[in-house]
Amino acid sequence: MKQRLGVIVGILAACLMGAVMTQGTASAATDASASAASLQKKVKKANKKAKATCKKVRKANGKKAKAKAKKRCKAAKKNAKRLKRKLRNYNAQFFDVCKHGCKYRTVQAGVNAAGKWQFKNKKRTATVRIQPGTYSEGVMLRGKTKGSDFDNLRIIGVKKNKQPNPDARQVILDGTNAKTIRKGNDPTWRPGDQASIPANNAIDAEDIDGLVLKNMWGRHYQNNTFFIWASNVEADNSHCSDFVMDNLVSSDTRSYGLFSRNCFGGKFLNSEGWNHGDSALYIGETPCDSRDWNNHGDGTVPCQKNPDWTLVKNFTSHQNVLGYSGTNSKYVKIVDSTFYNNGAGIVPNSLDTEHFGPSGWMVIENNDIFWNNYNYYNSGSAFQTVSNGLGEIVPGVNVNYPTGIGVVLYGTDGNIVRNNNIFGNEKWGAMSFSGPLGANKYDDAKNLNNQFINNNLGRDGLDPNGTDFLDDHTGGGSCYENNGPNPTYVLGNGTVAPDVLYPKSCPQPLALNKDTSSLDLTAGIQADDELKGDDPNTVLGYAAANPPASMECSWVKKDHPAFTDADGVSYTEARADAYTDC
Repeated sequence: MKQRLGVIVGILAACLMGAVMTQGTASAATDASASAASLQKKVKKANKKAKATCKKVRKANGKKAKAKAKKRCKAAKKNAKRLKRKLRNYNAQFFDVCKHGCKYRTVQAGVNAAGKWQFKNKKRTATVRIQPGTYSEGVMLRGKTKGSDFDNLRIIGVKKNKQPNPDARQVILDGTNAKTIRKGNDPTWRPGDQASIPANNAIDAEDIDGLVLKNMWGRHYQNNTFFIWASNVEADNSHCSDFVMDNLVSSDTRSYGLFSRNCFGGKFLNSEGWNHGDSALYIGETPCDSRDWNNHGDGTVPCQKNPDWTLVKNFTSHQNVLGYSGTNSKYVKIVDSTFYNNGAGIVPNSLDTEHFGPSGWMVIENNDIFWNNYNYYNSGSAFQTVSNGLGEIVPGVNVNYPTGIGVVLYGTDGNIVRNNNIFGNEKWGAMSFSGPLGANKYDDAKNLNNQFINNNLGRDGLDPNGTDFLDDHTGGGSCYENNGPNPTYVLGNGTVAPDVLYPKSCPQPLALNKDTSSLDLTAGIQADDELKGDDPNTVLGYAAANPPASMECSWVKKDHPAFTDADGVSYTEARADAYTDC
């Protein structure tokens, strides 16, 4: 998306890496198409040559000439047969799914056949090619299915001519009244269990490495759309890594759109999501080298010694509870993407509900993050939240997901947020805070070592945020360098100097979990000194608004000028009904 003059070498390197990653996926499909076309031409040419060569046998004069002609005919036929066999062997890797005229009528049937074929052909990779149409089903893949191998399987939407289909909306997986077949697909199924269940997910893939999902639109599912995961139970010995989700669309699904959990690395590319009860994109529970890892000690032992990064590139997320959510996610790069018209935009977070806390060590760079003012708590919302928030973390104070915010770093460590356009978010442009009290009993969710660098705020005054930055003065090590043009800050009760709350030089000395606190009422930003939760200018008071729709009462509401991004894409603001009982 946007590229700026004067970009530092590190950013260029990151962009180059992303381009190489993206190119690998695209070139695989192109190479496959080219190989098939080349072989088909060779077969056609060889058949034509064999036919012409064999005609000469009848025309040959003399015994010797006829013998030579027969020999040439036999060789030509043999070559044609060899090429035909080579083409047939090449085509064996493809499993075609369509509504009429294909061997497989459902995606599940094609996937099952491909998994069995890969199991028998260990050195080859299968591709399930789905032609245009609407497929009402939930597809289940399990890495421990006996007699099947789904590692590196490709499931892609294609045109009727079987070439990759760049229009993802032509190949539709629809969850309306759809079923997922457990019998034969789920190793945990036992006699007496239901053979099929309502389709919770469009594609549900557990314990699989290198899975590729591409060129599809999933919608109307009860849980998630495209879901790749590994069990977090140690005894299950489950693993997933290095998946690719490319050119996918997800909409109107109850919880998450594109979703990975407990996976080592992967790519989310060129995709879009809207109308989700949680987030369009979720990366959760990034696993560590040790199941006992935490950030509590004296040293800085990383979660992964050699991090396997997850790349999010050219992703568009709009009109969701959260644009991006990542509970205990780590080693994630979110670049060149767009988050707008959500309740909140990009929300890495740390919670005890999943393993490997806290979240952190992410790069959020070169994104457009704007107009995240969708008050889904109000009537007229196109979707309903699946969450009841964080519950009653202080007696009598129930905390909900906040709205009206561009970037939310909730109890994260070591994130870098740089070179983003953040504007038109009517409460706060970005906030970084700890999660004290009952929400995180193991004290993982601390505001540590987060860097905000070179972010363009408020479109140079044309479309300002309510306030640009909130830091709750807990944890430590965070910094705010060269953001502009004229950043505004939440300053609380005024007892702590602005330069102490928002240090201008990055990086700051490393702050360790063990040396810091997740609760600090000194500045009056995290909460008031009585933890009443009734001041909307504090983190606790704002998130505890009752009813939650009334958060809107403290927004700096305004009309937003039209926005067209660096690629020429224009955007339209969307809202639920306004809250009027302020």
